[in-house]
Amino acid sequence: MKQKITFCTAGHIDHGKSSLVIALTGEDPDTRPEEKMRGMTIDLGFTFMPVNDEEIAIIDVPGHEDFVKTMIAGSWGVDYFLLTIASDEGVMPQTIEHAEIIASIGLKEGVIAMTRVDLANDKMRLSSREEARTLAEEMGFTDTNIIETSAVTGVGINELRVELARLTRKGGREREIREPFFLPIDRILSIPGHGTVVAGTVASGTYRLGKPLRLLPHDMEVRVRSVQTHGQSVDEVYPGQRSAFNLPRVEAEMLERGNCLVDGDIYRTSSIITVTYNHSKRAEKPLLHRQRVRLLTGTAEVIGRMSILDRDTLMPGDNTICQFMSEKPLVTRYGDPFIICHFSTKRVIGGGRVLDPHSKRVRRKKELVERYRQIEKDGERGLIELIMKEMPADRLLWTEEEIARRASFSEEKTRRHIETLKGDLNRIGGGYITTELLSYLGERVRGALEIYHRENPTTKGMEVGSLFKKLGYSVSDRTTMSGIIEMIEGVQIEGKIVYLSESEVALSRLQRHLVERIIKELEPEGDEIKILGESGLRE
Repeated sequence: MKQKITFCTAGHIDHGKSSLVIALTGEDPDTRPEEKMRGMTIDLGFTFMPVNDEEIAIIDVPGHEDFVKTMIAGSWGVDYFLLTIASDEGVMPQTIEHAEIIASIGLKEGVIAMTRVDLANDKMRLSSREEARTLAEEMGFTDTNIIETSAVTGVGINELRVELARLTRKGGREREIREPFFLPIDRILSIPGHGTVVAGTVASGTYRLGKPLRLLPHDMEVRVRSVQTHGQSVDEVYPGQRSAFNLPRVEAEMLERGNCLVDGDIYRTSSIITVTYNHSKRAEKPLLHRQRVRLLTGTAEVIGRMSILDRDTLMPGDNTICQFMSEKPLVTRYGDPFIICHFSTKRVIGGGRVLDPHSKRVRRKKELVERYRQIEKDGERGLIELIMKEMPADRLLWTEEEIARRASFSEEKTRRHIETLKGDLNRIGGGYITTELLSYLGERVRGALEIYHRENPTTKGMEVGSLFKKLGYSVSDRTTMSGIIEMIEGVQIEGKIVYLSESEVALSRLQRHLVERIIKELEPEGDEIKILGESGLRE
């Protein structure tokens, strides 16, 4: 399966994004009457263009400040950017804002089109190109060429097509084709005779027509009547493809941008996520602990508070670990990019990536920041390590399925990461226990058995179920309990009895007295051999 490549446009309002797309493709992305009337792209516009015997999708997003969330919805999940800067005006505030969003969501490669070159004199053209080059360097854009164009005269349009083709040949961003299907919805339509149609860019996994999906956050199963991609009806869709799903018996009014179509129960909603956050150096004010903000991720916009875990104030240009506490459930995954906007002005003030999509509220500690920094460094494997260390007090093992659900990973991905943690994780039956917890448990087991042997010297050991219950662990499977005991040094198990390896059954005071009497009675007198039954010894 050859991956479909998607470009998204970005740039200041009236800098000619839609006109450029028309010049490239011959199609108008402004599809709604209101968009035509206002002369601006209010919602996401989609067009398709043949390149290298394949069709690429070009998402034209709005450039006006009020609809930054729509721009993020369009730019999320694409491969390359197409940033427009008018040659006769140069870099504008919204140009910078869109460039920051592009960088925040992980897009580092694309092309900068200097539009309206026919309206700029030589001085303007030179100045605007230099501003564009400086912006690209500041944002860390790589392999990004600058091309002068005019949608009116056609200057540079063919050169731009060649550049798009060059990037397409490189291939797109890596997609997770083996992960469960995940599609954030960015467009909802009600079509007479067909019902509700939702569209978005497939973020991960594949979908084959005929299989039901789950709609989040509603957590309801939905049937899919038909699927389209790039304007064609298909039976299967893949990561990176623009896809539309016809959902019968689902009212369009109950849906909103930010809802998701998913396969299975791996993906779940959450109200608290832990993130690494960069407060923009262009932010006008510091971020305050528990400040109310707007978070935009995937195609969703939610309101909540940012809890800064290691300080009360985050200055412009600083980075730290935060917890975002949402006012309504949202769906995220490890590594998902997000943007933070000021609550009232809606201006972009920062961005980052999700480290833990299903967090619990925690007290602010610098040690927590260090722990999450390690996750940031180790990647998905680090999240699995964190999950294992978060074992509830009465639990000893996580099953593979439980780890996968907690991390929102497929079991295949979970298994792959667990394989790299062999020194830190131990498999027992159908579950895993950390080496650290096993060591701690060993100390507790040996301590409990020492007390037991001291108080019960005449019995061999303790019943294994009673031992775990005494230690406060809810383990009902005897095979699992035996497996854990066998891994603890200095402890043995026979059947269901656990005991210290060096322990010996001791005699009680009465038993010792009886043994002494027996020995004394049986002591031979001369050549006479005494028989126990004839000794006259009585209890």
